[in-house]
Amino acid sequence: MLAVLAVLIGKFLRFLVRLVRPGGGSAFPGVVANKVDPNLLSNALGALNQGLVVVSGSAGKSSTTGYLVTLLEAHGLRVFTNSSTANIRQGLVASVLKQSNWRGQLDCDIAVLELDEGHGAVLAGELAVRMAILTNVLSDQLDRFNDPDDVIAMLKQIGSAAKAVVLNVDDKNLAQLEFETPVFGFGASRETVKTPRAVYALNFGSHPTIPVFAQVEQSGIVLHSKVETRFETTSLPEHQALNLSAAVTALYQLIEPSEGIIRDVLKELKPVFARNEKVEVSGVGVTIRLVQNPTSFQLNLDELSADQTPLMFMAGRDIHDPSWLWTVDFSTIKKVDIVGGFNAHELSLRLAFAGVEVGAVIEDASAAADGFLALPGTGHTLLFSADAMRRVRRHWGLAK
Repeated sequence: MLAVLAVLIGKFLRFLVRLVRPGGGSAFPGVVANKVDPNLLSNALGALNQGLVVVSGSAGKSSTTGYLVTLLEAHGLRVFTNSSTANIRQGLVASVLKQSNWRGQLDCDIAVLELDEGHGAVLAGELAVRMAILTNVLSDQLDRFNDPDDVIAMLKQIGSAAKAVVLNVDDKNLAQLEFETPVFGFGASRETVKTPRAVYALNFGSHPTIPVFAQVEQSGIVLHSKVETRFETTSLPEHQALNLSAAVTALYQLIEPSEGIIRDVLKELKPVFARNEKVEVSGVGVTIRLVQNPTSFQLNLDELSADQTPLMFMAGRDIHDPSWLWTVDFSTIKKVDIVGGFNAHELSLRLAFAGVEVGAVIEDASAAADGFLALPGTGHTLLFSADAMRRVRRHWGLAK
């Protein structure tokens, strides 16, 4: 009875919020529904016959989740996921409200959810987790997590709640973790991969050796199982190929997949939500990239090409401590046409000290977005933080 009441109230609130704010309503209805029935999420997920897979870590959660969902769906499974990347409790409950029936039941076989590290550590103790995929531990914004050790402890909690763990063997922060359940590794070959790789959080301890199931090599992923298998990934940068290798590793532990289906999926693989995603707004093609911390900002900068202009950077309200912007190397950038968002002046100051020319500084996200579309050029490219991303996508009518 509580579930029905929670869903009715939540769905009604979601409808009302979206009337007033198109593209919004992903959090508040979830907060209210969770208050009415705190077990709504765990009951909905616990009823799925193939269980729950959670994905967590400093970066790569959305891409890994998206790749695994695509692969599972290609094999005929009905998958429940948080495609809007709302990865905390109220966002997950809101996803249930969106996709469930009036009783809070999901017409799905399996759930694959990305979880924020902090919220995930709490939720994992409440949910029946079949598998946990742990991507990495990066030096994150200090105002979000005080120390990488805090993130390591959170990921340890998430992994300990699962019946199996898939983790990044290249990151010694994860490789050092011990679990009582089976562990399956993925990583990148240091001999064959020459592109810049992610810098994991500093750790002076030993680097335990964990067997690798899927390894990224030059333009491909190699499975080290009974028979060595190779999948081509020529269109992906290394960090995305690494996320894909995590998804493939998980896939093989969850079902008996078809190599043919996997190869077909990889031929048509599309960028995940705001991860080098290409959209069209008012007839203008735009490439959008989400940056969440120093490492993700750096990796996205390093992938930019000279023809990706005009260029806009946006720093939203979610950057509570803009000091981390000073740890990003902007030396490869000559000009940014527009710097926008709540922290636009902080970001433009950092760019000025790096010798980067700034065309205009516009704090209002909507005004910055409109000004950006009006700029001449064919390679419109936008790098923005999560808060700025939500505001711009909503303004452009792209919000999910």
